[in-house]
Amino acid sequence: MPSALPPGIYVPIPTFFLDEPSDEQPVDVNTLTRHVKYLCSAGVHGIVCMGSTGEAVHLTEDERQLVIRTARKAIDDSSSKAKLLAGCSNESVCGTLHLIEQAAKAGADYAMVLPPSYFLTWTNRSDVIYSFYTKVADKSSLPIVIYNFPGVTQQMDTAQETIVKLAAHPNIVGIKCTDGNVGKAAYVCEHTDPKQFTLMSGSADSFIPFLTIGGQGCVPGFANVAPRVLVHLFDLYTKHSADQWPEIQRIQGKIVEGDHAFFRWNGISGLKSALQKVQGYGGLARAPLLPTSQEQQEKIVKALEPALEIERELASKSSSK
Repeated sequence: MPSALPPGIYVPIPTFFLDEPSDEQPVDVNTLTRHVKYLCSAGVHGIVCMGSTGEAVHLTEDERQLVIRTARKAIDDSSSKAKLLAGCSNESVCGTLHLIEQAAKAGADYAMVLPPSYFLTWTNRSDVIYSFYTKVADKSSLPIVIYNFPGVTQQMDTAQETIVKLAAHPNIVGIKCTDGNVGKAAYVCEHTDPKQFTLMSGSADSFIPFLTIGGQGCVPGFANVAPRVLVHLFDLYTKHSADQWPEIQRIQGKIVEGDHAFFRWNGISGLKSALQKVQGYGGLARAPLLPTSQEQQEKIVKALEPALEIERELASKSSSK
């Protein structure tokens, strides 16, 4: 019987593309491998591919499998214990199970699944959502992590009572809360068993607030540029004494503006342009998404600097050990 998703920092990675004259933009396997190994070296607890950050909706099924296989190999080659989550969202039960089966064969440990939302008038009901996840979980070869992200599901927000009911299913082991609702998360934590169901914040800006009400980790896009900061913050909180609380608050405060700049200002394009500036790779999002302007890139990097300063300090301490 599956146990809860292990606590920690799970990084939703972008899918990198080769910059070619044609509009095909093939998957850049080498950069993907480099990035996953970089994150593993920073001590993250998991890698998430084929989610919103990974532009899953822009990829073919073959490309999805290629990304998952590449991430799996990079984790294994790093001798990392990081878990691999794969986004397997589809509007139907059978389509979702098909993607899960492909992900399992490619090496994923868990499947992360959005609720169906295309036929919003008929699917935006608790009984439909409960039925969907239950039917998927009943037959899935991978443990299921619910992905609650109203921003990509026509503002569909799975009810807290429905989440609690689903958490009782033995093959549903966690949730990524990209709704940012701390009160709702507190209700879910109060009514579920943390040994069987793990609640994760979906964004770095609300990381510590989620931990204080029973959350057990975070799935932050921000960790693509500052993985050590998020791992350090997680360690500080889970192992902290009273005198460390001011430092926890300080670091949480330092990452909020950078987190917003990194992703919310320009979405995937902003994320990739920031990676390009900071790491020397990132490239472009796949069409039809447009690149950010030079001016906007400079604003993003400026907003990131307080967090990057901490990241550099942590990297320096790590290399001197």
